[in-house]
Amino acid sequence: MPKYKDDLPQFTIQDELQGLLSKYGQVLVEKELSSIGVVSPLPAQSTNQHQQVTLLEAAQHYLNDEFSNYQSISPSSKKSYKSELRCYCKHYGVNIDKDLSTNILFKEVLTPELLEDYLNKNAKTMATRRKKAAFLRSFIDSAAREVLTEKKIKQLNNRALQLDDPDLQPPRAFTAKQIDYLLNLSRLTRCALRNYTILWILIGTGIRVDELHFQIGDVNLEQGWIMVKAKGRKNRAKVKRYMTKGTMKAIKNYINFTYSHLQDVLSEADYKCLYVFSDDGGRRLLSNRAIQKMFKGLIDRAIKDGVIQDRVWDSDRGEEVKVNYSCHSTRHSYAIYALESGMDIYIVQKLLGHKSIASTEIYLNLFDEQYQKAIEKHPFAQLEIEQLRHLGED
Repeated sequence: MPKYKDDLPQFTIQDELQGLLSKYGQVLVEKELSSIGVVSPLPAQSTNQHQQVTLLEAAQHYLNDEFSNYQSISPSSKKSYKSELRCYCKHYGVNIDKDLSTNILFKEVLTPELLEDYLNKNAKTMATRRKKAAFLRSFIDSAAREVLTEKKIKQLNNRALQLDDPDLQPPRAFTAKQIDYLLNLSRLTRCALRNYTILWILIGTGIRVDELHFQIGDVNLEQGWIMVKAKGRKNRAKVKRYMTKGTMKAIKNYINFTYSHLQDVLSEADYKCLYVFSDDGGRRLLSNRAIQKMFKGLIDRAIKDGVIQDRVWDSDRGEEVKVNYSCHSTRHSYAIYALESGMDIYIVQKLLGHKSIASTEIYLNLFDEQYQKAIEKHPFAQLEIEQLRHLGED
């Protein structure tokens, strides 16, 4: 019986390859084939091929390539950036969810004029513009290196995606008195022990809210550290975060009170997999939203009681400005008081998990009273007292 064209293996393979090319684009398909040794890369022809990359192919590369900036950001940032990518591509008639493309080339839209036009039409506030510009920087840095030179990418960033820094405010932290008050308030809430322990961990480790999703097996009370899924690490790899003695005591008491009855019921492996903070017995983690809602309630109560002021005087502006406290303020507090105590800034960098020392340096903005105490310890302060004694007391 004769074989028809559709029965021949090579035609089946061609059809499947054509489907892959339509879905992922020539650049990505060739890259994958070369990575497994099926074909050799063709550097001499790569320039022309890369010039033909469509916007849809660039978007797919950004979302799927293992070395893309997209792969190293937090889950919440991924959700936000994918939404921004969807909006950006839609601006040019490209639908990334349905693989629908106008065949518009990626390089064609990478001009300062078009980027500025997109931002002007889709960003009504400066905050939104910064958000979209931050996404575009990430997208272009990951997806445009095969169609633009490093110099061109830098020019795009400097011209169309360069934003003036907002009026920088010192990281808003709590005073020691305010932290003590919040701890006492947490003991009066529903789920008091859990909330009290969460607050102790935030102020005693400096971790972020989304790093609170650790399991019992991640806690080492003997050596005083917790393994958390760190922001900015590939696949959110776990890293150590060290605890103060007060935090160690609080978390030990909470785990014993909440889960000790399960040690004889569960295997050791299953017991260690329980989430420390949960609302269903450790099976599922407590959401960020639930933690933030609890914390906002504490802050609102402290503001109402007059312990925390939500408006402070800004000497640079010459007016009062509103202060937005949040869970992240505990991280600011941890860093600021560590630096005030004389801890080396590079140690603080490691404790906070910052990749760059520049991220840690922002915490050198202390409270006014901390500046005053620091300047009074300056060696010249005593010299001034002796030299100006003849002027009498103020």
